Amino acid sequence: MRPRLALGLLAGILAGGLALRLWNISHGLPYVFNADEELHFVSIAVRMFENGTLNPNYFENPPAITYVFYALFKLRFGVGFPFGESSFVRDFAGDPEAAYVLARVAVALIGTLVAGLVYWAGSRFYGRRVGLLAAALLAFTFLPVFYSKHALNDVVTLAPLTVGLVGCLLVYERGRPLDWVIAGAGIGAATATKYTAGAMLVVLGVAVLIRLLDKRFTVREAVIGLAGAGAVFCAVFFLLNPFALVDAGTFRSQIGGQSGQASNAKLGQDDVPGWLYYLWTLTWGFGWVPALAAAAGGVLAFRDDRRKGLLLLAFPVFLFLFLGAQGRFFGRWLLPAYPALAILASYAAVRAVDAVAARLGSARAERDLGSAGRMVVSRRRGWLLAAAGVALVLQGVASSTRVDATLGRTDTRVLARDWLERNVPLGSRVVVEPFIPDGFLGRGGPAGEPLFDRYLIERPFQAYEKRISVDLIDEYRRDGYCWVVTGSHQKQRGLKEGLDNAEAYYARLARESSETVTISPFYASADPVEFNFDWSFNYYPRAYERPGPVVDIHRLSDCEPA
Repeated sequence: MRPRLALGLLAGILAGGLALRLWNISHGLPYVFNADEELHFVSIAVRMFENGTLNPNYFENPPAITYVFYALFKLRFGVGFPFGESSFVRDFAGDPEAAYVLARVAVALIGTLVAGLVYWAGSRFYGRRVGLLAAALLAFTFLPVFYSKHALNDVVTLAPLTVGLVGCLLVYERGRPLDWVIAGAGIGAATATKYTAGAMLVVLGVAVLIRLLDKRFTVREAVIGLAGAGAVFCAVFFLLNPFALVDAGTFRSQIGGQSGQASNAKLGQDDVPGWLYYLWTLTWGFGWVPALAAAAGGVLAFRDDRRKGLLLLAFPVFLFLFLGAQGRFFGRWLLPAYPALAILASYAAVRAVDAVAARLGSARAERDLGSAGRMVVSRRRGWLLAAAGVALVLQGVASSTRVDATLGRTDTRVLARDWLERNVPLGSRVVVEPFIPDGFLGRGGPAGEPLFDRYLIERPFQAYEKRISVDLIDEYRRDGYCWVVTGSHQKQRGLKEGLDNAEAYYARLARESSETVTISPFYASADPVEFNFDWSFNYYPRAYERPGPVVDIHRLSDCEPA
């Protein structure tokens, strides 16, 4: 494939991928309904302005993307040097929409860049045709598109990670000083964005081991190269996460706490082994056809050139085995494996195209007809390649466009709040389960007071379903909390776990309500989707008409408002 044609096609792919990412980029705002997006990164960057320090005091996630957001806020909102006036913090507290849109657009642009980097990586491994198909996969596959619309670190990590993958290939092929630098810097930056990306060091180790076994490295050269790459890795990591050294105690403590959390299952999590769960997520997050093609590509790559095949297989296999052994799991945690999987899937597709073209007689046409035959071959393979590309991205395009449209519709939580404002006197006492963002019911009443007097639910919210009991309903009545609002994001966790206290609480609540208003995110003709830590928040199933949980508003019988 000619370079100009490849670059032209890549430009079209990137434009389409960016359009998907920018469509409804402001979904939900000014409220941030994704809890991780609300509590991490953007809010931490704003807090650094408020506290007058670059120390995030938060290391459960590495801070590289937080510093990117911090710099963007300074440039966009004219925040003074070095930390800025308090007006930015006040404006954010009053209306965070502008800051979140800026952060989301930055992630969308980086997510589009990832597709371009995967083209580079695929081309370096197996040629431009593989690079183009791999770029299309990262541009249109569902999970990379969905998480490019949130101010989170998952998709951003893929950019330096892909650079690190190419660096490992260059170390294997050439072993020049610059190659070691590219590998170390890429992996270091990726790890400073998401800690699990550090597993890419395994690929670097594989590249070195292969060269040693092939006698293209001496042990001395390997040690010097690894030491240099390690030094670059550490330099980049600590440049982007400097307080891991300056505030090492807090860093170690929070990393230990995060590791402990990952080893424990979350309430309401699917009761399956993690490895099976991640295989299931590939069928919709990556796509059935790409997932099967990646498996076939892994076999073909290993059979055709086991050295390159190992470089591509090492990281996805290691990450899959590691994440599957953890107590909790989410589909987006496997995203760092997607660049390598996309290249493997594309390699299988290109091999299939060449095989079909050969069976159609392309080789004979090229031999017997000279330049005319070669033109026939080129056109035939071009159409076959286009068909393979459509097959690879069709599921991703369909699901991404459907969910993008869903995100643009009014969230059920907003509809529930509107109902409360219309039907419940402002200032009334209400119980609302912890499925709404901070401030969602606040500052809308007269003189700026909260809309309603909300019943205090203490943290941690993840343990909420374990703490509720039927006695709470008596307490609600006694204190005049006559409206009780439940959300399926909380309710179904306890019911899914079969908690006796939760089953009794919700049964009594339904039984002793004089009125219950239900606001559902599902189409009227569709069956509700069972709670799941992926599908309940990314709205992948076709049943979703709009974002949000199922919200039930109960009016307790025999209850006198305070």
